[in-house]
Amino acid sequence: MAIIKTPGNYPKRIGNYVIYTSREQIILRSISGFTSAALKKSAKYKKCRQNASEFGRLSALCKTIRIALQPILPKANNLAIVNGCTKIMREVMTFDTVSKKGMRTLEAGLSTIEGKLHLQNYQFNPQITYALPVTVSDTVTIDATAIVFPKQSQYVAATVHYLDCDWETKNHMLITGEKTLYKRNEIPAILTLPLPEETTKGTVFTILELAFYKKVKGNLVTMEEDSSKVVMILRVE
Repeated sequence: MAIIKTPGNYPKRIGNYVIYTSREQIILRSISGFTSAALKKSAKYKKCRQNASEFGRLSALCKTIRIALQPILPKANNLAIVNGCTKIMREVMTFDTVSKKGMRTLEAGLSTIEGKLHLQNYQFNPQITYALPVTVSDTVTIDATAIVFPKQSQYVAATVHYLDCDWETKNHMLITGEKTLYKRNEIPAILTLPLPEETTKGTVFTILELAFYKKVKGNLVTMEEDSSKVVMILRVE
């Protein structure tokens, strides 16, 4: 690439070079030879094809996961949630070191200890920036002193869910446990929540949901802005 310093009326193409204007500069550049046919067949773009193949399959899979989680995901910041979910799942996919590039899968990445741990404590809601200490065993234990209540909210509902992913059937099911409601000024320092009782078949994501409410004319209503909602992966089994 070169910059033409002398102003003038130049043709768009000279031999194997193209001339164009960028940021008020006249640029001379060799023709790349990039074509859609080359992208499909040329060995030069093999990695591009591999990345596109993996990303396409992963994006479709992330969409089915988000559809399963739709009842509990925040409605606000939807694009950021979509992008964040795809990004973290792609990172997990790279833990699939058995398959060749272009053939790696999220399922294989999640079959590794590293892949499972990479998702631990992941917040689907990018607006949640504070740490929430949680432990999982036969129950879920939360340090409630770390919960950040949005303004005007007076209650929080805590629920543990399972996202059961069956990779063979592509059937991803949300299993919801018991919802427990706490008043803001009466919430205990430590919350102990039960796990869902239903049995599962595939890869299981244990997910914590914290939804905030306010009281209006004696009724509890959800906050108009649900960007405060916590939807957090606690573990993957």
